[in-house]
Amino acid sequence: MAVLQVERDEVERPTVAQLEAMGWKHVPGKDVGTLDAGVPFLTDQLSRALRRINLRADDGRAWMDADDVKRSIAALAAVSVGEGVDRANLAATDLLLNGHLLAGPSAAHGGPSAVVQYIEWHEEHVSRNEFTVVDQLRVRSRSGEVSVLDIVLFVNGIPLVAVECKSPDLADPIRSAVLDLRHYAGSPLPDDERDGGGLPLPAGVPELFRTVQLLVAATAGTAYLGTVTSTPEHFHPWRSVEPEDPATLTAELPGGAGRLNERHKLVGVVLRPEALLRVVRHYVIPMTVPTESGGARTVKAVARHQQYRAAEKAVRKLLTGRARGSSVLEDERGGVIWHTQGSGKSLTMTFLVRRMHHHHRLNNFMVVVVTDRTQLQEQLAGTLRLSEVEVETAETADQMAGLLRDGGRRVVFAMIQKYGAGGFAFAAEAEDDGDDRDLPAEYDEAEQARRERRAAKLPPVPNFPECNTSPDILVLVDEAHRSHTSLLHAALRKAIPNAAKIGFTGTPIVTGKAGDTRRIFSGGPDRGFLDEYRMADAERDGVVVRIRYEGRTGEGTVHDQRGLDRRFEDLVRDRTDEERRRLLHRWPTERDVAESTRMIRAKAEDMLEHWVTTVLPGGGFKAQVAAVSRKAAVEYHHALRAARDALLEDLAAFRPEAVAGTPVEAMDRRTRYLFQAHPFRSLLRRIDFVPVVSPGQERKRREWLNWTDPVRQAAYIERFHQAFPVLPPEADWVLATPFRAPVNEPRAPAGAGGNPWSREGTDQPGKPEAEPDPVHPESPIAFLIVKSMLLTGFDAPREQVLYLDRPIRDAELLQAVARVNRPMPGKEIGYVVDYYGVFEHLSGALADYRAADVDDTMLSMSVELDALGPAAEEVRRYLREHTGVVDADLVDFAAVRSAALAFEDETVRRGFDRVLHGFLATLERVLPHERGLDYVGEARRWGLLQKRIRTLHRDAPGGTFTMRLYGRKVRSLIAEHLEGPEIDQVIAPVSLASPLFDERVRAMPAREAAAEMGHALRFHLEERVKREDPEKYTRLSQRLEEILREMPGRFEEQLQAFGPLLEQARRQTEEDPRLAGLTPLEQVVYRMLDKDAVENPDLDTSRVNLRELAEAVCETATRTMSKTSYQGQGQDIGLLADRIETELTRGKVFPAGTDWGPLRVLAEGLAAHANHNRKSFLARGRGQ
Repeated sequence: MAVLQVERDEVERPTVAQLEAMGWKHVPGKDVGTLDAGVPFLTDQLSRALRRINLRADDGRAWMDADDVKRSIAALAAVSVGEGVDRANLAATDLLLNGHLLAGPSAAHGGPSAVVQYIEWHEEHVSRNEFTVVDQLRVRSRSGEVSVLDIVLFVNGIPLVAVECKSPDLADPIRSAVLDLRHYAGSPLPDDERDGGGLPLPAGVPELFRTVQLLVAATAGTAYLGTVTSTPEHFHPWRSVEPEDPATLTAELPGGAGRLNERHKLVGVVLRPEALLRVVRHYVIPMTVPTESGGARTVKAVARHQQYRAAEKAVRKLLTGRARGSSVLEDERGGVIWHTQGSGKSLTMTFLVRRMHHHHRLNNFMVVVVTDRTQLQEQLAGTLRLSEVEVETAETADQMAGLLRDGGRRVVFAMIQKYGAGGFAFAAEAEDDGDDRDLPAEYDEAEQARRERRAAKLPPVPNFPECNTSPDILVLVDEAHRSHTSLLHAALRKAIPNAAKIGFTGTPIVTGKAGDTRRIFSGGPDRGFLDEYRMADAERDGVVVRIRYEGRTGEGTVHDQRGLDRRFEDLVRDRTDEERRRLLHRWPTERDVAESTRMIRAKAEDMLEHWVTTVLPGGGFKAQVAAVSRKAAVEYHHALRAARDALLEDLAAFRPEAVAGTPVEAMDRRTRYLFQAHPFRSLLRRIDFVPVVSPGQERKRREWLNWTDPVRQAAYIERFHQAFPVLPPEADWVLATPFRAPVNEPRAPAGAGGNPWSREGTDQPGKPEAEPDPVHPESPIAFLIVKSMLLTGFDAPREQVLYLDRPIRDAELLQAVARVNRPMPGKEIGYVVDYYGVFEHLSGALADYRAADVDDTMLSMSVELDALGPAAEEVRRYLREHTGVVDADLVDFAAVRSAALAFEDETVRRGFDRVLHGFLATLERVLPHERGLDYVGEARRWGLLQKRIRTLHRDAPGGTFTMRLYGRKVRSLIAEHLEGPEIDQVIAPVSLASPLFDERVRAMPAREAAAEMGHALRFHLEERVKREDPEKYTRLSQRLEEILREMPGRFEEQLQAFGPLLEQARRQTEEDPRLAGLTPLEQVVYRMLDKDAVENPDLDTSRVNLRELAEAVCETATRTMSKTSYQGQGQDIGLLADRIETELTRGKVFPAGTDWGPLRVLAEGLAAHANHNRKSFLARGRGQ
């Protein structure tokens, strides 16, 4: 069955039927006609809705006349896309949510101005809106091209949702759908593999997407949700049904579909009429995010299913639960929300506050947010400001009391600090000891206390006065699992006795406190969690990446273990047995060993090798080291620098050509290390390793000032978040020279008493003055080295590995390892490498948690290694059982080409993609481990087979093959095997229009040639002819299917019959004689000028030469966008519009009257079109 037919039958029509069952009115696109991009609304519906929902407050009567309606529609249509659809969408969204200020309304209104609402947002009046779904909607762009959108959802005639449907037979249907949606929105992705491939891409109609709030990429079994700014990795599935009823959703499925799949859930929950308005109003927010270049841009984020589910549950509980009173001893409106680390708890709080403060029964609530982490407070405060309410921070008890007494609709942050055995104080009142604790001793004490299970006596409750007895207060306690929760509850019970309380936690709650915690927040020990979203759920959704740990403290785990043993011996080599016993008695702690300079040097060398071979090749991700003390953290800075310098020296003598042709898996470990590090020499010489530690008692001695200065720390952290730079080639003698700042910072002083574990390589204590920054201003920060800072509440997607060299347990351990689970493109896994032995005794470190709650948080790396063999065997079994292909059939490319003919069945191809992806993903996670290298040969053979299958059947976006879905480490090992000239020179081009197509096909055996031509014809008809000439598509498609049906297995005859069909498919319609001699880009601009300028009565074009003007506009756009400063951002597009406007006036295009607005609109439309097709204009500049 044709791909587009499958798309309509299995995705588009069932989706429309489900929407109809939920109350949407279906209007086929052919009945709507072709919308114009200038006013892409169902204007009749919008006109009726404006009159229906804008009523006088005093008597509820309609007041808008025809002129009011016309001006209101014009205001929405006038939102400019000249600075990009992103900005236009923000401006249009503001009009939709807040209304349009209409000056001089009709006399029926009775006032000098009126705020016109386009949509009735209040939940009790949702029925005043009109909900319409249109399929196969045709929209004519400003360039005259017609785009056909699969499904568009209109509310009151305004497009709010665009759904792109894709056949499940495609290799990556969701990505294909996202790419098309971004093209339709006039904001194509720069890494769209289809661009430049000679295939027609969807024409942009950004004007339609000004008001579109949600984008849905759908296929048969799933659907992903995003916004106009979302890239493929930011679209997400919808796996929850709550707060809707599963039985209701099931009953609404067309044809008794039965079991709900992910597409049904997204449509049934998010696109339900009343829920859609709720989502758009409360759960779509603008956010400022950093860019790769170090700048910032505003994106729109939509809630994920767990965030929406939790916030809606919380609102329902606040509305239906009983407040504390004479007959209710404990408030029953709260609960505990357990959402795993990295799942977006701060955004969940933001959505909850936003939802509450727009609800007619909850909009007067004061929300009190309690947290004990400064960085977390800053992150939460910044996010909660998106809820558009007043945000205050209390850092003292007096400030807190005053804010609580004032009450009112606001968010108040209570910044507390822990002290003593479970107590707390406000941030500005707590003493700062710099976190200068003996961690090994604390670890042992905690373990002893756990074993003894002694009942601890709580410290006295602080004398906090009663401040506010209103029940309209909600307390949100962040990290509700912490030890201060019970004491905090008692204090808040005094201050705000009738408040509702909701606790958020990202880690499991300890077994002994589970009942107590739920009682505090839920009103009784038998209450469960208000909502749960565990690590396994987050991994499945792509919210976090999986975490795998490996221990490097035992035999065979640290490379050069014997060398490590020798370093231990060196520490006590010249001492007698009696001296050794005395030393061990005097310095018995593991902290002394962990702070040893020689041990730190050995571990630093191992860390650097792991990072260079495992993390750096996988996408340029970064690392964090957790050291046992601040002193050890500073020592790691020197040790990592020394290890890097030694590596650069070895690389200067290394010659990669000496091992050319040797498979990486055949090299010895040291050679492989140098071979993998060699391409990164320019980066390695620049990177730095920076301690970030808090000041403690040593600040009086002015030690470590370089690493405790908050201003410098903030700058280091910001640089850590930035991507590594793309560096130009450098001379060999330069590559051997590390970056150094022009200062020498002081070394960490040795401890008093001459600790023998660290007597080498440390200076005497001193009082250094403040010095210039010891880190070169152009050095990328590759490692952050900490003791306790940044181990919780630090959101760093670029961090992929945590090197753990300190004791840690319980919630702190679970939170620390979660530093590496934040997702980022190319990041499939987070690593925790243990140098202290924490994971050797994991059951003790996490003894207070149920095993089931911990198992899905992190597993040993051995799990991945053990899974590699079964994953490879699964690929072999699948090939053998479904196609008969075995390893012997893949010995060379000729054999691979023949084997690919066994994959005609689309289901078989999808199954092979699935099992191969599982194998390659596992391989990516374990490389460069030696056990992983054993499977590189299989990866090469099966990758080549997949390439041939993809290029033959043209399953992927654009019909091309890309290794984008392979991990970078796998790619680096198999790319040469898949992309060599001996391969690409015999594969036919995707496009029939390529002059190489016929030549390549003629060189193939008859069976391969017939298959190649058949699939190429089908792809060409589906992707090009169907859009340009539907009648021709139908006629040629039928002829193609006749040939295949009537000549099965007769390949020579098929080739003869395909010839004439090929010529007809290639033949295009006759060209407009006015466009003769113009390039395709110039032809499009000519049509735009003809339509938007010549036919516009507001512009004077009587003296215009359209051909010359089209060429001049294209030249101006090419010259402007070719500059390196042009990045395609809003300000760039605005500048481009300025220059095009100047070119228009030079070409004799002027306003017909005194209003220059229409000329500006024309220039902005041309600028938006040029930016949308930037790659084509740049190719024009190169003469291509």
